[in-house]
Amino acid sequence: MADAPINPLDLLLRSQQIALKLTTDVLKGVRDTAVTGVTQPDELARQVGDLAGAVAGMAGAVTSLAGATAQPLQDFIVRQRELADTVHTLAEAQAELASVVAKLAERHAEAVAALEKVTAPVFAIVGTEPTAPKTRAAKKSAAGQRTSRSTTSSTSATPKP
Repeated sequence: MADAPINPLDLLLRSQQIALKLTTDVLKGVRDTAVTGVTQPDELARQVGDLAGAVAGMAGAVTSLAGATAQPLQDFIVRQRELADTVHTLAEAQAELASVVAKLAERHAEAVAALEKVTAPVFAIVGTEPTAPKTRAAKKSAAGQRTSRSTTSSTSATPKP
């Protein structure tokens, strides 16, 4: 039979049942001791010893109860702290990676702009249009460049007085 994981709630419930039984036994012992003390003094001494044993057992049960409920909660809190630290480390790594990728994109854009400056006269002489970009970012960039070119060319085409 495979070892089943311990359910903390079941453990808590069992501990409470044991503590309740011990408390009931102690209260019965106190009642019986009061009756016996009057009628049988020797029996009183024995019952006081039994009562002391029951109280010691109840203290052990209370300690067990506290340990049974506190340890799983403590373990859970420790695991959550570890998870939070791991997520923080991941966030830092992703921030660094985003910075590196942004720098790479910036340098690549500069390289593409330099290539366009070099090849633009060749395209103009040959009479071809550059191939339209296929990515969303490239289309956005190309649209912005066309707008600035048309503004520049329309300004330069306007005759000066």
